[in-house]
Amino acid sequence: MKKILLLLVVTAFMVSCNEDYLDTSLQSTVTDEDIAKLAEESPEALLNVASSFDVGTVNSLRSYNLAGDGGHFDFGQKSVDLMMDLMSSDMINDGNGWWFDDYYKYTGRTQDRRETEIVWNSYYTIIKGANQTISLIGSLDEAQLTEALTHVLARSKIIRGMSYLQLIQIYQKGKPALSDPGVPIVDPTADLINGPGFGRLTVGDVYNQIESDLMEGYTNLEGYSRPDKTSINQNIAAGFLARYYLLREDYTKAMTYAIEAQSEGTVNANGLLDGFQFITNSEWIWGADINADTTSYYASFFAQLQSYSPVFDSNAGYTPGYTGQLGHHKTIDKNLYDAISPSDIRYNWFGPDNGYILQGNATQIYNYKFFDDTFFEADYVYMRVAEFHLIEAEAKAAMGDDAGAAQALYNLISTRDPNYTLSTNTGSDLMDEIRTHRRIELWGEGFGLLDMKRWGVGLLRDYAGSTHPNTPGSYFNLPAGSSMFTFQIPEDEINANDAITAADQNQ
Repeated sequence: MKKILLLLVVTAFMVSCNEDYLDTSLQSTVTDEDIAKLAEESPEALLNVASSFDVGTVNSLRSYNLAGDGGHFDFGQKSVDLMMDLMSSDMINDGNGWWFDDYYKYTGRTQDRRETEIVWNSYYTIIKGANQTISLIGSLDEAQLTEALTHVLARSKIIRGMSYLQLIQIYQKGKPALSDPGVPIVDPTADLINGPGFGRLTVGDVYNQIESDLMEGYTNLEGYSRPDKTSINQNIAAGFLARYYLLREDYTKAMTYAIEAQSEGTVNANGLLDGFQFITNSEWIWGADINADTTSYYASFFAQLQSYSPVFDSNAGYTPGYTGQLGHHKTIDKNLYDAISPSDIRYNWFGPDNGYILQGNATQIYNYKFFDDTFFEADYVYMRVAEFHLIEAEAKAAMGDDAGAAQALYNLISTRDPNYTLSTNTGSDLMDEIRTHRRIELWGEGFGLLDMKRWGVGLLRDYAGSTHPNTPGSYFNLPAGSSMFTFQIPEDEINANDAITAADQNQ
């Protein structure tokens, strides 16, 4: 049995027509002939099944126990986002010896820890779900592939491309050679039970898969009008392409797709102090709409991150979650906080204990950016329009277009800070300014460690005036390019996958 292939049990979605077919074939091996027959006999049934798979895969991004760990740090994309920020210089794990502490201490990256299993299994579960849809309808000929099926297939490829993009950044160093070992690519048409496992392909192979998935998805979503912000449309695909090309240092394409993604939303300073809990916010362009039926309660992003909920605390006398009830706070590094202008509205995202912080520490600067007015029904943000103004600025600066980069930065930061003026910085000074604003703007949204690796900078916690707790196992610096920034492949994967051996392990 190949662990990488057995993370998600196929569910047979029953529809009224062709019930016998669905009851048997979808629970075993579906052949190209089976799919072609179903498409011919009942295109509606095929679309119903494919759409169910598609929705299920997207919903898994916000699901508890996605990786099968069962811990309260296993709740999908936002759990990985929190991991990436806790391993950066900019977020502090204060008063927390429980969930996420091993990421902050860099011990969770090693092969024998459940922390690396959560990351690995989360994305390969998502890939497995996307592959179900791709294998279900990807073999149809053009005459059978309706517009609706084309859109379902496109969205599945984008989700798969996103997953490989995350995996290659987490399981390889910041600037790998194309010939370096990447991560396994799972063939959706393979025999998942009896066939051989999948080994590590090269970084170049993985990049090609990501680009192919994202570009095919982007192209085939032309004309698609999504029902709401939980669905992926062409502008969201453009956002993923902007992220990918920024990683690849193809700055012209990164800039082009970033500008396109910007058109999906609007920058709005008035929405920056709402706790980042409402998908209706005009700055959000893709996210998860959480409600009483979909919340995962204490195994959730806000349970782990919010230090103070003004509405809930006023009504109930406490802030729910590991922070508000146990004092496991995620706070901001002093260096980054000091870089925020007091006239910037984002200065209000952080601050000292306001008198309501459980087990408050006078040395810490607390998070007021994220809070939930409800009992864990706050929405999850996956993409905001601000990110793509920052990508545009960074890409232009990297290409030597200082004037264009300064203007792109001004277009965003002037909406945050009325006193901000067009930057006169050039070269590396301008790039440093852009990076600082990216770190401020996207704090807590999952880019911390990934940006450190991409930029080739080290971890900085031990410095004069640092607010990182001076405790054993966490108060240290790491040089740029440290192997500690790269996660190891889970030991269980090596033991269960006959195509990966101990020799394939990261250091």
